[in-house]
Amino acid sequence: MDLKSINFEIAKEKACIDDLLNMIRMHTQDGRIDLAIARNRDMLRSLERVQKLENQRRFYLTIHDLSKRGILCEVVKRCESLNGAS
Repeated sequence: MDLKSINFEIAKEKACIDDLLNMIRMHTQDGRIDLAIARNRDMLRSLERVQKLENQRRFYLTIHDLSKRGILCEVVKRCESLNGAS
C-alpha cells in the first residue's frame, strides 16, 4: 500500500470513528445500551485499524527517508515481509 492509500484509509477510519461516537452517544441517551456497546466494539476495531495504518505510514516514511539518504533498504524490506507488515 502506498502512502496516499494509507492516508486515505486513515481518513476513512477516523470519519467512521466520529460517526460511531455519535451513534454511541445517541444510543446511550435513548437507553439502547446493547446497541451502544456494539458500536463501542466497532469503534475499538476502527481505532486498532488506525493504529496499524499509522504504524505502516511511519514505516513507509522511514524507508523513504533512508532511500533518500542513499541507504539500501533491501534488508528493511525483507524484515517487513517477515514481520507480516503490508
